[in-house]
Amino acid sequence: MSLDASELMRRVESHRERIVEDFCSLLRVKAVGPESGGEGESARAEHLVALARRLGLKDIEVLESPDPNVPSGKRPNVVIRVKGRTPKRLWVVTHMDTVPEGDLSAWDTPPYDPVVKDGRIYARGSEDNGQELMASLYGLASVVGAGLVPELDIGLVLVSDEEHGNVHGIDFVMEKGMFRKGDLVVVPDHGSLDGSEVEVVEKSIAWIEVEVRGKQTHASTPHKGVNALEVAARFMLAACPMLREKYSARDPLFDPPWSTFEPTKCDSNGPNVNTVPGRQKFSFDFRVLPDYPLDDILTDLRSVADGVGRQAGAEILVTVLQRADAAPKTPIDSEVVRRLSGAISLTRDVTVRPTGIGGGTCAAPFRRAGIDAAVWATVASVAHDANEYCIIDGLVGDAKVYALLFAGDAVDRA
Repeated sequence: MSLDASELMRRVESHRERIVEDFCSLLRVKAVGPESGGEGESARAEHLVALARRLGLKDIEVLESPDPNVPSGKRPNVVIRVKGRTPKRLWVVTHMDTVPEGDLSAWDTPPYDPVVKDGRIYARGSEDNGQELMASLYGLASVVGAGLVPELDIGLVLVSDEEHGNVHGIDFVMEKGMFRKGDLVVVPDHGSLDGSEVEVVEKSIAWIEVEVRGKQTHASTPHKGVNALEVAARFMLAACPMLREKYSARDPLFDPPWSTFEPTKCDSNGPNVNTVPGRQKFSFDFRVLPDYPLDDILTDLRSVADGVGRQAGAEILVTVLQRADAAPKTPIDSEVVRRLSGAISLTRDVTVRPTGIGGGTCAAPFRRAGIDAAVWATVASVAHDANEYCIIDGLVGDAKVYALLFAGDAVDRA
């Protein structure tokens, strides 16, 4: 059976109200990881399995990573498959978990009681990553419901633990040997408002904790101590300009097009004003262009720490909290980029362009394994914000893109 592309898009559009209703139902099910005080993704996974079955998707597997830190003792990853007419495989990988709501007073609406207003759905996780999870699910269900057999084998992978390291999510799933070279992967976890950006490369990431050990004393006699806060400030002011100048290359694929070296979190060094602190902790967040090895940057950082510490009579300890070296770039002319760009172009009047980002996504482990992955979505970029929302037109529009992408040559694109 074949179908006109416009007819398939009309079928998706006809489900608009149901998509919104099902999405709101999903968003009421919390899926915050234990690191942020949540109970994990089990309830949301059960909800999604039931929804997928109701939508006519039958080949469903749940891969459970043991985790004693959640009440269920497990972190589920849901895999939904539809057999195609050729052996080549296309995967769409989204994540079920969300960050917590943060400051409740900053929300205009309850974060876990979705509100539909002015063409938007307001709720925690509505953009990150619920919109694309729901869009890809309905895109695949629309293909199956139309009686089409996809050109490729299709797999939706709904993972846990993306917001806190991927150990129980995509890393766990990849260890099962499900994926192989030659597969095509779409990770819809970044995008633009018009859907024109397809991300093909990511910067390296390093989160670094710095501890300065000085000597505490009374603030009226600072000469008797070593002010750890002041030494920390000296270190920041020495390290950041040096790194920015030395690693100053630009790549127009990225925004910003340079490497970033930012001091961020700063821990309390005591409750009172009149004490010179003997210890100070703070953190850096580095996002580095792929051309620069993180080892070189960390060596330079430690060299500056040693120099400032010696001069001040303090000890500066540098600890890498999280590190993700840049994965190889997905070629701009790769099959997954071409197929995805073609489906986008059929649904909207935009010029699709490749981009890079400073954040990390589930695309990175695929690229490291030699599997081409593209990152794409139509979003307002309000992930993690208070009053996070998804635009309903983007949700339904992206479902149309997935339907066309999944159908492949089973639809007439003339």
